[in-house]
Amino acid sequence: MKTKILSLFFFVLLPGVIVAEDAKVIAFSGHVEVRVTREGKWTYASKDMEVPEGGGIRTGADGSAVALMPNKTKVWIKESTDFEIEQRQTLISRLALAYGKIKLRVPHLMRKERFEVRTPAAVCAVRGTEFTLETTEDGKMDINVLFGEVKLNYVIPPAKGASELYIPQGQSMKLEEKGKAGQVAMMDPKQEKAALENWNPGLKPEERRTEQKQKENDREQVKEFARVTTKSEEAVKTFLNVVKESDLEAGRTLSDVHGNVVRVDQRMVRPEANEIQFFNLVKRPSYNNTNGSSRGFAYNGAQGISNRLDYMQMTMAFNRNLPQRIEEWPGFFNDNSIKPSWASFVLANRTDADEIFFISQGSKYEDARDQLVGNPSVIGIATAQNSASDRDIIVTGVLKTDTGVGGTGITAVDGLNRITNLRVVDTGVGDGTLKYADNNLVNGTGAGTGGNVVWAIKTDKGSGYSFPSGDRPDNAPLAQYQADMYLVGNNPNNPNNTNHPEDNYLWFAKESYVISNGGRTRTPSDFTNSSSDPFTLLKDNALEGVMYIKRSNVANPAGITSSDLAKQAISNTDYFAYKGGGTNIDVVFIPDLMVAAVQRMLPAITNLDN
Repeated sequence: MKTKILSLFFFVLLPGVIVAEDAKVIAFSGHVEVRVTREGKWTYASKDMEVPEGGGIRTGADGSAVALMPNKTKVWIKESTDFEIEQRQTLISRLALAYGKIKLRVPHLMRKERFEVRTPAAVCAVRGTEFTLETTEDGKMDINVLFGEVKLNYVIPPAKGASELYIPQGQSMKLEEKGKAGQVAMMDPKQEKAALENWNPGLKPEERRTEQKQKENDREQVKEFARVTTKSEEAVKTFLNVVKESDLEAGRTLSDVHGNVVRVDQRMVRPEANEIQFFNLVKRPSYNNTNGSSRGFAYNGAQGISNRLDYMQMTMAFNRNLPQRIEEWPGFFNDNSIKPSWASFVLANRTDADEIFFISQGSKYEDARDQLVGNPSVIGIATAQNSASDRDIIVTGVLKTDTGVGGTGITAVDGLNRITNLRVVDTGVGDGTLKYADNNLVNGTGAGTGGNVVWAIKTDKGSGYSFPSGDRPDNAPLAQYQADMYLVGNNPNNPNNTNHPEDNYLWFAKESYVISNGGRTRTPSDFTNSSSDPFTLLKDNALEGVMYIKRSNVANPAGITSSDLAKQAISNTDYFAYKGGGTNIDVVFIPDLMVAAVQRMLPAITNLDN
């Protein structure tokens, strides 16, 4: 069982690098000095020279260097700079920049881990951030945030304004005098070019501008996104349900397969001591669906939808509480007594908090099989192993806030949280409808506010649709179209659908793409002919999945004997009505958070028994 549990968490993970105990100088040129204690003497730097807590690095007028911190933070140090590794403990890292200019790339940190940079005027706290920082000894400061966010606390709070402020990606903050408030504004072109150029030591000017154009294009996307996503950010905050402090975070701005600017944010949290919850939030300032492929599926919704929000959420509960430190998880899961209690996988279009289109799959642990099972027992219908009903189910539809006259008082967000936690059961009516654990109907009772949610079981008598089904040539796009037929409520003779028996069935249709950060669909040759290391490939690529629930053109799956016939059986019409338009969920998934997790856990993973 331990192998099964581990595989659920590491299926997309790649090996990381075991972290060192001290910072070290990994490159330098010109006059660079290092001291290994606070009161120690300055000595000339050497390659891979270690700099422990209390040590420092300083550069002369012609010097520059690169330092690597134990948590993989990279620090580029310009000329005439002096900084110290002020504090380095397991969960706290603090650098002190006395004067000069540095650029930092800070990875996504562990839960409760802090990384700070102190200057004479302020303390900057970051996680998963890339930014430049310049300061003078009397407290003047200049910060430019390329990616992520910087939280700044003044050493001397200004007489007017807040003592703490947040500087998001694409913006800068200039402080003219210690004790006064800084001015936050969008980065200008000159600031961007200076921050984005290659800061490695010893490069010629033309070498510093290598790949500058691509980086500038990336920054334009970030700036545009920063201008228009305020409402979407607020929507994310109202959606997250009682989420505690993140164990891990990751994010990336890119273009999707339709050409939309996309911001992907990921979180791994523990809502309860024995639960892990993973979010993949996808925010678009404007959504257009441009899929014109004859092999794909019809999009019936409006174009140019503002502040579109889609997400993917995975939750798993265990029979014991998880360790607080993520590095201890591999040993925890290696214990044969550790078993999952239940799990859920939810996809949703959450653009409107009061009307949510979703598709979910749940599983509960079954002792006899020693595994998670996703058959009708998940919704309270006893199902014997290897019986005709021992097949996977989905719960899908449109949830609406039911707080009208005579309603249940349950909001759409709260209803989805209940479905996520498997707190729904079949009504016993036989039409696929559900009720919550407190007996309130999922579809609501308030006037004009009822949703339309059903459960459905995968059919076993008809073929699914899949294209392509064979090997691809090296120049073929990495795109996949597929659909599976489901029986609503496991009743082919639903009396509600006497006049339209085809409505007893629905199709769960999916489009899948491997895309670059620019939104281009990749081909196999992009990977087979690449000389990039795995981490670079992961950073430059993403997966996009577009999901639909479609009506069926046929009422008898037995006649669907091939993939081509299955395609003909899928209607262009959506099964559910959603905000007067088409229903789809469009998720972009990046592997960044999983890579960050395995890098944290690798030392413990390497100690596990084979």
